Amino acid sequence: MSCSLYSAIIPSWVRILNAGLGWLEKAEEFAKEKGMSEEELLNARLIDDMLPLAYQVKSMKVHSKGAIEGLRAGEFSPDMTPPPSTLADLKAMLFDAISFVQALDASEIDAMMGKDMAFTVPQAGKRLDFTAEDFLFSFSQANFYFHAVTAYDVLRNLGVPVGKIDFLGALPIKM
Repeated sequence: MSCSLYSAIIPSWVRILNAGLGWLEKAEEFAKEKGMSEEELLNARLIDDMLPLAYQVKSMKVHSKGAIEGLRAGEFSPDMTPPPSTLADLKAMLFDAISFVQALDASEIDAMMGKDMAFTVPQAGKRLDFTAEDFLFSFSQANFYFHAVTAYDVLRNLGVPVGKIDFLGALPIKM
């Protein structure tokens, strides 16, 4: 069995993005039960010097949909826009990312193999050159999972009743 760039990346992004929606649903219910404000929830973090939950969830979109948009353009730069300030907007952001990646054509993604790609931080004069597959595997995929795990851990730390199965999402089991 061969493994394509598309099959190595896209299905797992879809699964974890959908799982993220489930975490947010549980977090919303938890916050209501505990009398926690939406602002308090979205600004929760594990430690003071880290970025808040809303940023972590936003970064899941940035390193999935944004990564593919960057591949198409040949350049990816950090998205420094503020994260959504409501749960509804954060969920809409995940829905947008899910819709985008689900609509991708496998042949388009697979055809990007070997394409030149640059990660740039123009304000700092930084540039890292990659191939499309090295960018996806070493940079975007790692960042996607870093931010997904961090969002999940922030919720666990708050006491939101999410577990490993919630993180894994709907597994592609053989029927």
